[in-house]
Amino acid sequence: MGNLVWWELVRLARRGHAARARVLLLYTMLLGVVVFVSAKYAGNPLSLVLETADPLPPAEIGRFAHQLAFALLEAQLVLVAVATPAYAVAAVSEEKDRGTLQLLLTTEVTDREIVWAKAVARVAFMLGTLAAGLPLLMLTLLLGVDPGLVATGYALAVGTTVLCGAIGVHAACHAPDGRAALIRAYVQSAVLVGGVFLPPLVLLSPFAMLFYRLELDSEALRTVAAVGYPVAQVLVGCVLVRDAGRVLRRGGATAGPPPPTAFPEPPRGRPEPVVIDLADLPPERGEIGPGDPVLWKERTDQPQPLPWVRPLRTLAALLAAALFVSGGWSLLERTMRALDPSEAMRRVQSPAGSRDPAGPLLVAAGAIAGWLYLLPLAVGVTGCVAGERFRGTLDALLATPLDRRGMLGAKVRVRVEQRLGFAVWAAAGLGAGFGAEGGPALGLAVVAAVVAGAGLVAALGAWLTVRCATPVAAFRLCLPALVAVGAIPVLAWYFTDWESPGRATAVLGWCVCGSLVAAGACAWRAGVEMGRGA
Repeated sequence: MGNLVWWELVRLARRGHAARARVLLLYTMLLGVVVFVSAKYAGNPLSLVLETADPLPPAEIGRFAHQLAFALLEAQLVLVAVATPAYAVAAVSEEKDRGTLQLLLTTEVTDREIVWAKAVARVAFMLGTLAAGLPLLMLTLLLGVDPGLVATGYALAVGTTVLCGAIGVHAACHAPDGRAALIRAYVQSAVLVGGVFLPPLVLLSPFAMLFYRLELDSEALRTVAAVGYPVAQVLVGCVLVRDAGRVLRRGGATAGPPPPTAFPEPPRGRPEPVVIDLADLPPERGEIGPGDPVLWKERTDQPQPLPWVRPLRTLAALLAAALFVSGGWSLLERTMRALDPSEAMRRVQSPAGSRDPAGPLLVAAGAIAGWLYLLPLAVGVTGCVAGERFRGTLDALLATPLDRRGMLGAKVRVRVEQRLGFAVWAAAGLGAGFGAEGGPALGLAVVAAVVAGAGLVAALGAWLTVRCATPVAAFRLCLPALVAVGAIPVLAWYFTDWESPGRATAVLGWCVCGSLVAAGACAWRAGVEMGRGA
């Protein structure tokens, strides 16, 4: 690997990534503590701060400490799974985007050495970041926490870091640019690390392994979670990095000139008449007309998605459709049973056994449909202006007499209109699911939260695409808001008290108000900065 590892670490430190990553880790662990306390004291989370909570008996202190350490370790794993692919992707994608990878390939360093050095440097950087949370977890040992639990948590964190770093480098070597590599890396991480967060695959994730170490008493399973699983992650990561070294020179701007056989043969003898095949002609775009030319251009000149995006989107849509149909049928059966007086009396007498899967199925379908709309929305909006700047065509576009705010509005409008059916599908599924379990008010609040969240993602993406130099940087900054908006229905489902859903309705109402205010501020700033000259 030579000095390339050291140079990568020095470059990360000079850019200030080391301090930011450590602060982000401590902030994530703090959020883990807040979530743990809110779940532990669901009735009154502020009772610990106000010193009104009842003291724990001595027998419960050890259990409380183990659960607290578990929450901190899970928060640490979440940060590793979210941040490591982005750092690893940037190691190779930045070289491609800046055009410096060709110069690096002309040196005496081999392709395998380049890939391994960058992967090792980014993994070492994230492992150094994990050390920031070590003192906090060591303090939990004073409360009687089993050191084996902390050791297992760090072993899983190391294995997950290696695997996520390998996934990021592997995606960056296969993808032609940084944005495609980032999306590919997070999709692969969701499958290989999170098990797409769906049962039963999620039971094989590192988050589940840490739970097994806390709850199960089997020594064999503890050994598998603490040793076997991290070793398997490291082995899979090594395989991915080895394969990435083989394809570093393929695809994208680094592919080099085409082979000689791709060029047509020189003409010989009499020239043959040129025959134009009508099937090879591009489709007719029609006349521009008196309307907005930027809106016409954006609607008629859309880039083709990556080859693997379409089948993956189709599978997700089919899964959402199956869940939606199943949940709708269960809800219809519940309605028909409620119209039967004898069945209604039985449900009143035994409400505990009268629950059906209508609500969870509809919420799952709505969440999947929401992601099918939000992810392309964030990718498209964050690249509408930053992509022009990255391609060098923004100056020519701004030189036209067209209104600059109108340009931005047309570009964002086209991205919002695309796949709008998924947004309607998500609102219908989530509203019906929450309404079936918590009443119409809660269902309407969830629908409003979905609409406000989509507006926030679009407005924030519009502001970031005007400010950022590349689409990758804009999408990376928009990613936290995208994850928060997509996770709101799932969090609301797990933390709602179905006996009294009024509190959840109020919280969702405040979320809607905050999202609308933030969306309005971002849209206003995007228009102002676009009018000044992006």
